[in-house]
Amino acid sequence: MLESLWNSFGPFQTQLVSLALSLLSLFVLWLFKARVKLIYGKANNSLNRVSVPSSESSQQSTYTEIYVEKFFLQNVGRKPATDVEFVLSNFPTDINIYQPREAEFKQVGKGDCMIKIPKIAPSELVIIDCVYINMHAAYITSVKCTEVLGKEVPFQTIRKYPKFVEYALLVGLILGIAFIAQVIITI
Repeated sequence: MLESLWNSFGPFQTQLVSLALSLLSLFVLWLFKARVKLIYGKANNSLNRVSVPSSESSQQSTYTEIYVEKFFLQNVGRKPATDVEFVLSNFPTDINIYQPREAEFKQVGKGDCMIKIPKIAPSELVIIDCVYINMHAAYITSVKCTEVLGKEVPFQTIRKYPKFVEYALLVGLILGIAFIAQVIITI
């Protein structure tokens, strides 16, 4: 019965085999995907000099430098990252975390700023805004959690597309892989 069903697909058998191989390879890649994988980076910054008039003389003014930097932290794995520690080289004047969440800010070492986040869900993006007023900007010294060390990547701020566009690209990718597999099998 299965053989007669298979034979009824006669001209499409190679395409079906290549599609099955593509889906199997995607499943194997998903199966071996890292359980927890932290990536981090920075993408936006701005330096502003604000003129502040002096109270003594209206002709003389001082400048206040305001430097704003945006850090990104994301768990691209399959499991939640727990006890995440994000360490900066010095303590900023102000820190804001988006999405608002429970976080602990601690000064460690020689003035380093440790931001402890209890949990980051899979595919969740955490944005950390740091403001420095008349001081040097910090750099990231370490990112780690209970399960893994973080890896720095270049973040790009891009436009978010609707889900149907993402699904259309995924289907196109699967069909392209299936076509390549079909060509290789035919050769």
